[in-house]
Amino acid sequence: MRRLLLAFFVFLLLGILLSLVFRHHQGYVLVAFNGWQIETSLLFACAAVLLGVWVLAMAWRILVALVFAPRNIRGFFGRRRQRKARRSLYAGLEHLAEARWALAEADLQALAESNEAPGLNHLFSARAAQHQAHLGDRDRYLRKAAERKSISELAVLITQAELQIAAGQTAEAQATLARLHELEPRHPWVLRMVAEHAMACGDYGQIYELLPDLGKYAALSSDRVREMSIAAYQHRLSQQGDVGGLSATWRHLPKDLRNDPEILRHYTLCLKQQRADDEAANVIRNALKKQWVASLALIFGDLQCNDQTEQLATVEEWIKIHGREPELMLVAGRLCLRNQLWGRARSYFEASQTQHSRADALLELGHLFEQINEVDQARSAYRRGLELRAAQ
Repeated sequence: MRRLLLAFFVFLLLGILLSLVFRHHQGYVLVAFNGWQIETSLLFACAAVLLGVWVLAMAWRILVALVFAPRNIRGFFGRRRQRKARRSLYAGLEHLAEARWALAEADLQALAESNEAPGLNHLFSARAAQHQAHLGDRDRYLRKAAERKSISELAVLITQAELQIAAGQTAEAQATLARLHELEPRHPWVLRMVAEHAMACGDYGQIYELLPDLGKYAALSSDRVREMSIAAYQHRLSQQGDVGGLSATWRHLPKDLRNDPEILRHYTLCLKQQRADDEAANVIRNALKKQWVASLALIFGDLQCNDQTEQLATVEEWIKIHGREPELMLVAGRLCLRNQLWGRARSYFEASQTQHSRADALLELGHLFEQINEVDQARSAYRRGLELRAAQ
């Protein structure tokens, strides 16, 4: 309509302009054709030509509109369906955010195929279906999304893996994550999902393989990567069948992890299991020179070293350095008990009770009283130790 009005005003202005130009000079036009003659003024001839051009242009437009009318009508209704599909998608996403799962699924599926990217509708429908525990519908929507070229395989697989993990489908999630890792081995979120699922399943061997990429591509926080590293290396240490393999694996650990109390404790326990008690004692001695770790001191007291006198001397030296720590008193008492130094053992066990009672110290004290035939005191110590252990 605006174009029509603009054309009208243009012709009006041209008519006024031409009337002004030809006001004093009308001009003359003669057209002769096949015995016919048309005589008119130049101004009228120009106006007739312009009017004829306008009529032809309008006739052409009407003809084109009639010829392409079916296509234009289809386009109009197609655009109308797309607008409705977009509104349906937005409504579905809003209901999904509001945790109205059934409404979200209905809105997302209502005009999914009319949307520009129907794969998105199916992906979000899968999430809505899972929240309703409709796993069959969820998988059907995921298959539909995978069939659409409007959405990437990565987006479908990530959604599928997340939903399978949330539903507790361990085997299915493992297969999906394997395909994801094959498709995008350096994708931070894919690495994170694979690593977290491996941790949840106790697959520490896979975590060990992922460790270089986890740190390189910033898939997880440094604290979480460290936690996974400790778990992976502990598993790797446990898998070694001899002392040589243990030592070789230990040497390949990152330096910062070799100073970690948790992994130090695990390594010494592995050495003890392989009956390499003297080597475990040396590891603990070196570690406690750098930092005090009570759990390592307790392990030291359980080791069967070849030179138990030196072992006791080491603990008594620690007592001079660190004071009368309850753990050190307990360890010293155990070593004295093992060497049949009854009096010193008793004094160490009783000293370990000064700050608060320890079940393990009371049981050791009962064992000591039993060795020196003080039956009543042994029973009393055993009873108190068992009561304390049951209460913990």
